[in-house]
Amino acid sequence: MENFFLKATEYTPDIQFDVENHKLEFIGVSRPENVIEFYEPVIDWMTTYESGLYKNHVSGGQKSEIQVLFKFSYFNSSSSKMIFKLLDSFTRINNMGYQLKIDWYFESGDDQMHEDGEELSEAIDIPFNFIEH
Repeated sequence: MENFFLKATEYTPDIQFDVENHKLEFIGVSRPENVIEFYEPVIDWMTTYESGLYKNHVSGGQKSEIQVLFKFSYFNSSSSKMIFKLLDSFTRINNMGYQLKIDWYFESGDDQMHEDGEELSEAIDIPFNFIEH
């Protein structure tokens, strides 16, 4: 499986999925004009990645820790729906026994971004590490 990268724009986040290191990063602003068009390839990649992890799971392969970093400075409500879809995938991966380490970064004083992370963490019942910077 190949890595997945999307460069940030004024309206979309930088997305870096490193398969070898099991590291998935979302960085920047997420308010694409067409959220479905933007996130569709991201969700498709996650579906393929999840499928590969499942095959490894059923064959008894070693389960690596998967690190997910959310470093959003802003995301709109349309993006939050796509983030929930991605989090559903993380829940299934977690249920397979993979250890997920989800880091949620927020700027000092940005209570809304901190609260958004707490709500997402509670929604999928996987604890996030909250990192103020």
